[in-house]
Amino acid sequence: MKTSSLLACKHFAAEWIRAFEIKRAGGNIQRLDEIADFNDDEVLRRGLWMISIVGGPVVYLVCPLVLSIVQTFLWMQVTAFLWTLLKVAMGLIFVIFLLAIYFTFLHNDRGSVG
Repeated sequence: MKTSSLLACKHFAAEWIRAFEIKRAGGNIQRLDEIADFNDDEVLRRGLWMISIVGGPVVYLVCPLVLSIVQTFLWMQVTAFLWTLLKVAMGLIFVIFLLAIYFTFLHNDRGSVG
């Protein structure tokens, strides 16, 4: 039961990323064919790495810099709330990075053994 729900969640995430990639490809037939050839694991792996590579510097560097500048103009309660949201975003990006590592290295090793 737990395995099937995890597989369903993985499939849902892969389809969501695939739909985003299809929208981003536009009318490029070659790119659409490449996306169609990818299985769920490849789509998920590519999406997780893309989110990690783009989101990491934004969330860990740009957002704290901007928030530290903007906090001088905001109320302390709003600033505290925004810092908390930023910490949650940092945690999510870190978890996404760990998932990207898992699906790239550990998942392939486990699949090739058995």
